[in-house]
Amino acid sequence: MEPNSAMHVDWSKRVSHAVPRGQPDSVPQIAQRLFPAYTIDGGRVHLAGCTLEDRLFARLRYQQGEAATGVYVDSDGQELDLRQAEALGLVDIVPLEKPSPQAGPQLARFLTLVAPALEQRDSTGRHNSTGPQNSAGPRGELLSITLVWCKFAEGKLRFTLGEESVDLPFADWARTLQPPPFVCRYTGVQTFHLAATDDARIVPAECIGRCAESGRRTLADELVTCSVTGKRVLAELAPACPVSGKPVLRQALAVCEMCGEAVSPAVLKRGRCDACRGLRSIDKADPRMARLLDEHPELDRWNNWRMAETTAVYIVVASGWLQRLLLTADKETLQIKRLATGNRLQNHWNAVNPAQWRYVLRG
Repeated sequence: MEPNSAMHVDWSKRVSHAVPRGQPDSVPQIAQRLFPAYTIDGGRVHLAGCTLEDRLFARLRYQQGEAATGVYVDSDGQELDLRQAEALGLVDIVPLEKPSPQAGPQLARFLTLVAPALEQRDSTGRHNSTGPQNSAGPRGELLSITLVWCKFAEGKLRFTLGEESVDLPFADWARTLQPPPFVCRYTGVQTFHLAATDDARIVPAECIGRCAESGRRTLADELVTCSVTGKRVLAELAPACPVSGKPVLRQALAVCEMCGEAVSPAVLKRGRCDACRGLRSIDKADPRMARLLDEHPELDRWNNWRMAETTAVYIVVASGWLQRLLLTADKETLQIKRLATGNRLQNHWNAVNPAQWRYVLRG
């Protein structure tokens, strides 16, 4: 026989077919592998599409002397290391009578790519420059070729709670596929336990908190702790104290008898807040005072200014020979919120009716 007489071997008739042992081969089996990992409070999980694609690998068995060796290659003829082969299930396989009809193009491509190298090796015992390569040199006589069909699973899990749903994609070899964790779009937390907030956001159950006042379920990070009562509540129920900056339940706020602002009881002493007790002398050229005088020019008749400010208001006290004027103005709009008068001999303020504000300012 001439050296090249083996170059026309029909390898498609000399191979066997197999699949990895324990490989899921249907969509219901994929669902059975994934679904039990998830807990959905008041909802359910189902597949929103799943495909199983057969992908080709090959196990080549060689005999050299008394030793037999196995080589594993992918559909491009590239050799895999043993760890890759074991992960894919190529080492532990079960026979398959024939591959899926859809696998035909892959098989034809593989044989076209690899067969010339196999034929060269079969006839000469040496490696050709194409096909599976190994630095160990010639492997000896080719004993068998087993084409292993590994299924690749790809699809989406859909979690539905009430009227809302979110999808979680997955893609992996069917044999090694593991349930992926759900990653919350609001918190970035990974979880296998999902629940819904009262505003229908699907989030990790462990990230949900309940407002101690309203009972509303929301993200725990969206609750604040009232600095007076210690209750965890919705932020809109506990605005920040304009003096301390700490959240306080609205019903726990107290009114400063001087500036008239609702503040935390923690900043009050003898009825006056820390801001009112911390008034400092100020010149009319101060940018804050300049703004007030520009908005309310009638204030210019007063003098001896002292000012304090909170996050919300300016508190200004002006003194004359006998009279004193107290003004609380919104920092953003400069609109007057409270006006009061007093005298220099008493530490008491008399609130002015808003209808009389202009009259008092003009003297």
